[in-house]
Amino acid sequence: MDKQLNILVDGFNLALKKGSGIKTYGMTLLDAYQKLGHKVSVLTDNQYVTGENALLDEVNLFDQDEVRLHPWLNHKWVRNLRAGSYVLRKRKAHQVVPNIVEPDPENYLSKVGGEKYAFIENIPDVFHMANRMFAITKRLTKIKPSQKPDVFHLTTPWPVRIPGVKTVITIHDLIPLKVPFTTLDFKKYFYYLFKQAAESADLILAVSAHTKKDIIEIYGVPEEKIKVTYQSYRQSAPEIKQQDEAVYLQSQKLTPQKYILFVGNIEPKKNIKQLIQAMAYVKKGYKLAVVGRKAWMHESQLKGLKNFLKKEDYVFLDYVPEYELGMLYKNATCLVMPSLYEGFGLPVLEAMQYDCPVICSNKSSLPEVAGDAAVYIDPYQFGEIRDAINDLIEHPEKRQDMIKKGRERVEFFSPDNYSKRLVNAYEGLV
Repeated sequence: MDKQLNILVDGFNLALKKGSGIKTYGMTLLDAYQKLGHKVSVLTDNQYVTGENALLDEVNLFDQDEVRLHPWLNHKWVRNLRAGSYVLRKRKAHQVVPNIVEPDPENYLSKVGGEKYAFIENIPDVFHMANRMFAITKRLTKIKPSQKPDVFHLTTPWPVRIPGVKTVITIHDLIPLKVPFTTLDFKKYFYYLFKQAAESADLILAVSAHTKKDIIEIYGVPEEKIKVTYQSYRQSAPEIKQQDEAVYLQSQKLTPQKYILFVGNIEPKKNIKQLIQAMAYVKKGYKLAVVGRKAWMHESQLKGLKNFLKKEDYVFLDYVPEYELGMLYKNATCLVMPSLYEGFGLPVLEAMQYDCPVICSNKSSLPEVAGDAAVYIDPYQFGEIRDAINDLIEHPEKRQDMIKKGRERVEFFSPDNYSKRLVNAYEGLV
């Protein structure tokens, strides 16, 4: 992959205001494409971009949703009717080049326009419309960008294609099929969407060898069609100032090295209920700090909270910006990730990046990511979580050894190594 490629990347997750694992993946992907010298454009689905006025299109693309009028055309039955029309026509994109509107620090695509990507290809509501059409017809939505790319990279499966263009699809995990009791996904739809993606893609990128194994076992995809590139971390993470750490931790009633950190949405797959029970038996003086929003089926995960812990023994922080999250990693006793299943497990890598020791589940991809730098536990046994935390508290020399090994794991997943894996994966594609 020596020549410069024109690559169109789907921007659904990149446009989210708050972070997600796939958004972080998309950001590190754009970092890598920039490093490799490729020309990138991003597909968005803003309903207010019309192609009639370049300035207003740029303004509407980066305007706040809160100030928009929601037209009657957004009613569910009208949107379903519009979805049906996708069968009969290609969706044509309008190009938006960011150059007038000042960057919005809270909007990733606004912030990096012109640096990480050259322009936006916008098709109103394309992602949701394509999903609806696929649910009804099992057919892909064909789109027509203003400039035909060499490669169309979907950072997660969407039923969207560009005729005559190579399609690369990243599959992060098959969790709804592997641990169905942990999600609210409509499993039949998920199965056929990912089946179509696995069969129709020219190249599949998997974020772990474990995910690759799942894809082969469930869908029978040829092994050579799937390349494991793993995932990287944000190299541009802001440097943390010591005086800021003290102020922030005090504001959250946390003491350095006196709290156990959990990062992830509160939902069954993340399995925080076992950690909550374990914390009831951890050495006194250590708090549980939870970073993540209450998501689907969170009630069952928090059911025993008040039975096991006093109010002063835990802190819930919901969504935390990147700078503050770095402070929490850097000052935690350790990160505990007792997940039942992960496609990659980004918090493990983020923690090691900030010299935070990791205790994690011995299931799915986590041993592959953490290597010899973590302490492993059976996520179904709270006693193992309790013992691992207490052992780390009582043996500080073990903590230092884990930090050293964690730095080696961080290097393995570095942006440079990630870029090299992308080059190897793309070999022979175009």
